[in-house]
Amino acid sequence: MRLHYGGPQTAIAIVFAVIALGLAALFAFVALQTRRDVPFERVRTSGYGIRRYWLGFLVVVLGAAVGISLVELPYSQGAAPPTVVRVSGGQFYWSASPSQVPAGTRVRFDVTSADVNHGMGLYDPDGQLIGSVQAMPGYHNRLDVTLRKAGLYRFSCLEFCGIYHHRMARTFRVTAS
Repeated sequence: MRLHYGGPQTAIAIVFAVIALGLAALFAFVALQTRRDVPFERVRTSGYGIRRYWLGFLVVVLGAAVGISLVELPYSQGAAPPTVVRVSGGQFYWSASPSQVPAGTRVRFDVTSADVNHGMGLYDPDGQLIGSVQAMPGYHNRLDVTLRKAGLYRFSCLEFCGIYHHRMARTFRVTAS
């Protein structure tokens, strides 16, 4: 079994888990320490003091999350518009135009169907599903991805569309830049 690092989402999940466990431990500690009666004035004084630190902590965490998302999410790349690849599905084929792009290209797959509903799954050269979109007659759905690795990508139908559904596959080439 091969482990796959999920990128910034995995890092954010780990940081969130550590912070959540830390806060749970802090709340448990406070709950265990407050078994005796405490005058209201003392609670209010310490509570107002803690609020300032809590606000500072939230500003730092949320500011870091916004900063990371501005760098890592697709809208931050702001480069040229994506290359549009028009994909049409039919019983039992996929057509794509153009049929290849250079590696590192941002691609927008404009997907439709000529007959019935199809589910277009896009697989990378290693066979991992990297995106899916519904292909429906009369509609154009989009799938935006950046194809970084050169090789043969594959479209497969993910929705049963008839007797030869299992044969509905096509390759798409990403060339070395």
